Amino acid sequence: MNPKATFDTLNTTSKENMRRKIRHALTQKSSSKYPYIDIHADPFAQPESLTLEFVQNFRKAGGKFILCNKNSFTDILYKIIVSQHYITILNTYNPLSPALTKRNLNYITCLDSQQQVDVAIVFSEMLLARTGSMLFTQKYSLYPSVRNIAKNIIVVAFEKNLVLDLKGAFLQQQEKNQGVLYDFVEIITPTNPVSDKGEENYSLTQPRFILLLIQ
Repeated sequence: MNPKATFDTLNTTSKENMRRKIRHALTQKSSSKYPYIDIHADPFAQPESLTLEFVQNFRKAGGKFILCNKNSFTDILYKIIVSQHYITILNTYNPLSPALTKRNLNYITCLDSQQQVDVAIVFSEMLLARTGSMLFTQKYSLYPSVRNIAKNIIVVAFEKNLVLDLKGAFLQQQEKNQGVLYDFVEIITPTNPVSDKGEENYSLTQPRFILLLIQ
């Protein structure tokens, strides 16, 4: 025969007290401990300077950056080409052609599949400060991708075309073209490929980007 179960009055009282406290807590109205969250607000803080934000992120990603103005731009571009010993130059930005010709810099404007160049000059229509990225369209270049035309790429861009992010870029484009977006967009963030020996190792798939930002 099983022994008679004993009744634990102390334990029963403790459980009843716990239940009573839970029932009391459920009937009480308390203010929420969580603050109001605006789900439509931007989760990122606004930078004090778009230019500084872009430059920091662009360089951190691996891009080379030079700030210039309209008067010094041609001289700086010429010095880069000469100092780096670039011989075969592909120019995809037609407004720059007179300046190259004036400086006696020979260049080509198109490239076939069997041809390689030392450097390509391209125009970035917008710059994204938050990611340090460059936005390209086919408005100024016939090539579907900027990344594969040369292992050295000189990018020309204007400071006035700096936007915070991709959303800002599309909004600005809609304003310029009466609501029409780009037919083709390529957004590139530079990289800094390093070999096993710690040396920079640029290629057609990971080119060096030198940005001339015109104030």
